[in-house]
Amino acid sequence: RNENTCNAVYDSFAHLAAKMAEFAPAAGFGRPGDGGMSRMSQYLRTMMQNFEAVRSIRDSETPVGLRLFCFALIHAAPILLAPYWNHFCQGKKDVSEDIMGATIELTGSYGCQAGYFMAVAFTLIVLALYRVQVELEDPFDGNGADDIKWEIWRAQMDQLGNYGAD
Repeated sequence: RNENTCNAVYDSFAHLAAKMAEFAPAAGFGRPGDGGMSRMSQYLRTMMQNFEAVRSIRDSETPVGLRLFCFALIHAAPILLAPYWNHFCQGKKDVSEDIMGATIELTGSYGCQAGYFMAVAFTLIVLALYRVQVELEDPFDGNGADDIKWEIWRAQMDQLGNYGAD
């Protein structure tokens, strides 16, 4: 989301392309496709495409309306559904059923516990889904288990600078 960072990356790509253009005549290659120059150009193009794909993931975010809907659902739904869950507490329902001439007494075994269970289960499920949405929002903030570990990448890039140095 920082334009200066994107400009630095694009400037690095431009610098890399300029170095590739300088390398071709110095290595004795007259045409762009000679000696693996086209392969280097393909690699540069692939890097730029992958950077754009990562940037599009970074720049896209959950719409504000969806976030507000989820917020309202989490806070208002338990209040609105309380009468439904409360009907479980109205006592046990006795039902008699006539099966082949015999009357069988069926007693409901659900009571207030089922209402409390439904309320807590609904709230926990909706809260868990909201937390998943928030965690998946920004894979670059470094706060989640599935986020990109920039420290590992930086250590590898620092290590790459040491190769070939005598």
